[in-house]
Amino acid sequence: MTLPLKTRRFLPAALILAGAGLAAACTTSSVAQEATAPFACQVSVDERGHGTTFRGLVQASETLSGSYSFQLAGRGTNIRQGGAFTARAGETLPLGQSMLSGDAEDYDASLSLTVNGATYSCPLVEAEL
Repeated sequence: MTLPLKTRRFLPAALILAGAGLAAACTTSSVAQEATAPFACQVSVDERGHGTTFRGLVQASETLSGSYSFQLAGRGTNIRQGGAFTARAGETLPLGQSMLSGDAEDYDASLSLTVNGATYSCPLVEAEL
């Protein structure tokens, strides 16, 4: 079950990164890594003007293949994106993106990755300006 974005979005990025044990630079924000995963992943949330952009990201520490599921729901919206992906070591790869009207707290967003038979949930992180 996914907690509402309003509940999760205000967790300090430092707490997420400290708990995960690794931060990696990305174009607009940091990427939090699962403790045992060969990658870091996140849902980047960027509010600008009257809209919000949700972007799924994965950064591979080694070459890997798997599948992803990126979901957004709220305000009459139900978006599901997903499929297979392959990322090279050191590569940051976008996995789904949607720009929606309204505030981020109006939506529930989730990104999960399945790699080598294990499924990982990715945290929400506000994009840095």
